[in-house]
Amino acid sequence: MHHHHGHYYPPEDFRRTFERPEEFLPEVFEGKKGVIVDYGCGNGFYAKYLLEYATKLYCIDINVIALEEVKKKFKSVITLTSPKEIPDNTVDFVLFANSFHDMDDKHDVVNEVKRILKNDGRVIIIDWKKENTGFGPPLSIRMDEKDYMKWFSDFIVEKRFTPTPYHFGLILKRKTS
Repeated sequence: MHHHHGHYYPPEDFRRTFERPEEFLPEVFEGKKGVIVDYGCGNGFYAKYLLEYATKLYCIDINVIALEEVKKKFKSVITLTSPKEIPDNTVDFVLFANSFHDMDDKHDVVNEVKRILKNDGRVIIIDWKKENTGFGPPLSIRMDEKDYMKWFSDFIVEKRFTPTPYHFGLILKRKTS
């Protein structure tokens, strides 16, 4: 089921010219630490920065070669091809950085997030603005806040942030029933 549009991994040094997680993650985590899932981690661009906030870090990706790279770079990270092994209600933060728009099985992904996330857990979304930024994924697959909230309909936006001039950021928390 997973046909990916050939993952776009820009070279790290180029990417760091505009995407600097150490500059915006402090306002996302606000000093809190916890169990973090980097969902669609690719070659682990975020892992290095997330380790600062993680009591445990899971990196999930269907690309096994990318996962091997992540494991080589960061020994303490738990690499998985799916969240199936993560127990229910054990995760504090799920991060989707430039990844959810690429996933075919969005419905399953959202259900898994709801399963693994603690009641007071947060979903962090960082993704390309749905406009022509000159580089990045094709406009046709980009998603804006409205597109995200269709999928994450059991959540509300707790906070918005601006990770880069080309990206938007959302922190979602569950609706209280």
